[in-house]
Amino acid sequence: MEDSSIKFSQRKIKKNYRSITGHFPSIKNNTSIGFESKLEKAHFLSLEFDNEVISYQEQPQVEISINGNDKIYSADCYIKRDKTSLKNDSIVEVKYTNEIEKRKEYFEKKFESAKTSVNKLNLDFEVYTEKIHSEIYLDNLDFLYRYKLQPIENKYENQILKMVNKNHKISAFDLANLISKNPIEYALISNCIWDLVCKEKLKTNLELSKITMNSLVELSYE
Repeated sequence: MEDSSIKFSQRKIKKNYRSITGHFPSIKNNTSIGFESKLEKAHFLSLEFDNEVISYQEQPQVEISINGNDKIYSADCYIKRDKTSLKNDSIVEVKYTNEIEKRKEYFEKKFESAKTSVNKLNLDFEVYTEKIHSEIYLDNLDFLYRYKLQPIENKYENQILKMVNKNHKISAFDLANLISKNPIEYALISNCIWDLVCKEKLKTNLELSKITMNSLVELSYE
């Protein structure tokens, strides 16, 4: 998937009591991707819901020049995008803003050098920080991602879509109860509603508040 000028090091994830480390189960890559911080994990999660992203890989390495000295720069992520995307494939550095601020001059030089180098490869350079996506949005993606990881048989899909089309915008709670008053079915219908949101057949405001059965849903194409 990568440009021949980009190398990838084998990331070894070690337990770190100062930060969250582990492996993220990626659907797009059909493998687990190592992360070394909560922010990296959040970035990977957001990419799983970006329809322009085909795949991504951790720890890309490119040669950059800082103060006239050539060195190998290990970034955090390489993103491969669909050809129809208006964005180029990109090299991404994942950093908390307070880390950048502590060594502002150093990172400004480093990022400028990285940008110059990756642009020569017809790639974009991006810096992903905690300011890009809200905690609410990421929590909602985390909730929905389970429906990507463990697909369900959605036997209520047609009923749900028909009911939403009739009511335009409706709470998940009211929608489930319109389809069935049976408590057992209610739980199944609820899962089917969020499965359809995950598949983007239904939509809800993922930035507004944490997803609950009081969240309003509507057809995605409206």
